[in-house]
Amino acid sequence: MDDWFHVGEIADGVWQITEPGHVCSWLVAGSRRAALIDTGCGIAPIRPVVESLTELPVSVINTHHHFDHVGGNAEFDDIAIHPLGAAGLRVPPPAELLDAYRSYSEGMVAAFGAYADADARYFHLLRDADRVRPLPGTVRDGAWRIPASTATRVIVEGDEIDLGDRALGVLHTPGHSPDCVSLDLLGERVLFGGDTVNTGPVYAQLPGSEPARLAASLKRLAARAAAWDRVLCSHFLRTEVGPDYLEAQVAAFTRLLAGEVELHPAVDCIGTPVLEASFDGFSVLVAADWSPSTQSNPIPFPGGSA
Repeated sequence: MDDWFHVGEIADGVWQITEPGHVCSWLVAGSRRAALIDTGCGIAPIRPVVESLTELPVSVINTHHHFDHVGGNAEFDDIAIHPLGAAGLRVPPPAELLDAYRSYSEGMVAAFGAYADADARYFHLLRDADRVRPLPGTVRDGAWRIPASTATRVIVEGDEIDLGDRALGVLHTPGHSPDCVSLDLLGERVLFGGDTVNTGPVYAQLPGSEPARLAASLKRLAARAAAWDRVLCSHFLRTEVGPDYLEAQVAAFTRLLAGEVELHPAVDCIGTPVLEASFDGFSVLVAADWSPSTQSNPIPFPGGSA
């Protein structure tokens, strides 16, 4: 499974470790330590990839506890997460959740094949980083499982994660989940958005998601947008946007919460019926029973969702 990941250095000592079409992890190397921002789906081991890039000791920084961000946690000894996500790490994601995502992924691989054929003939837009890989046989056979892990420390708003000659500032940005954080690469004009900032469908439909809180988190980030030139996202094939994208998402959520957009039925990546609002270049998913007067989905879900 050596070709499962796409790896690229996007800045000095900063690497994107992508499972194309699924999720992005990010490795930031300082002079004394490296931070691995999320550990992916756990479909293939991520630690050998990290060790091929740096010999520094590595601290995992989880942006939140959902399975597609913590799949490789058990490969590491030092794991940090917001306090609201620590309990979620200790519960393995349910097999039925992973099986549902596998089914979705099989459909995505098939759809990408047709998309790639059309691109090769007409458009020539796809890069290697965009090419969705076939699922490994062990995943197709239903053997993919993610073990529980344990946080060795917690991170909260205002913390700085010291890597030596550079640091990451912690911003608590709930809404997608209560424990979501974004990370500011201090003084380097880069924001790691976690699942607070995403292209494609923005997931505000999960148990524990709160569209109004996600809107507030985006508004807070947008107010600081002048501090960043690059905003790095965790999902889909467009994993970097400019700071103006934050304001576009604020505007979208403002319209959504005001009841000014049409909601149409859709299905998310684990097969759950949801409602979707479409905007220019992205969409927002909310729970099937959501309305502007219903602002949260408070049901706990052991092991997390995508």
